Amino acid sequence: MKKYLTHSVKKSLKERKEYYLYDIPVYIINSFPDHIDINNILDELKETIPHELFAGLEGIYIGDFPELKNRHIQAMMKDGAIYLSSFQEFPAITEDVIVKDIVHELAHLLEDRSHYEIYGDGAIEKEYVGKKKRLIELLRANEVSFHGMGQLFFSEDKVDELDDFLFKELGYDNLSTLSAGLFLSPYSVTSLREYFANGFEEYINGDSNYLKDISPVLYNKLEELLA
Repeated sequence: MKKYLTHSVKKSLKERKEYYLYDIPVYIINSFPDHIDINNILDELKETIPHELFAGLEGIYIGDFPELKNRHIQAMMKDGAIYLSSFQEFPAITEDVIVKDIVHELAHLLEDRSHYEIYGDGAIEKEYVGKKKRLIELLRANEVSFHGMGQLFFSEDKVDELDDFLFKELGYDNLSTLSAGLFLSPYSVTSLREYFANGFEEYINGDSNYLKDISPVLYNKLEELLA
């Protein structure tokens, strides 16, 4: 990954595909689809997120990264930087979706920077675990088969397995219906980190009142952090 990135950044600089989000470099290693304008994305981020929330972010890299493909994800936070898919395989991608992906990964940066302030009192975790217990009750009430996999919901070291189970076995569409009013998305069920990140994303780019209604503890914590 490091060798691939070093070569790609040198290529990016040579082709002058470097932008800035405030003072943070944004490297276009592989271009977005033609209908996507990186300037619109950067302008939207500046309008919705103050500079100080980007503290500690070393850069944003946009490209066709093998690690993203192998993990079947579109973005990730790693070593203080955001790695984002170029979305060439997703012709229907929109600038709004890309903004949300960046905001989501920014939430993980905030977690790393303010972990104790977010999780130290255990309040968010208590809310999250309570929601998972309620979801399991709903799944059982709707006669959804767990195939003996119920323990995955509470195994911190099996996040990928849980996501795979929710996506392939239960199905995100079915899970969205059953978890409405509990979780913002099926992905936010998978771990406490994703629960927080989805909440941050909704607070910044979605309906903060809805977040307040369904996840009041998380909402209040974000109010404290972002005040």
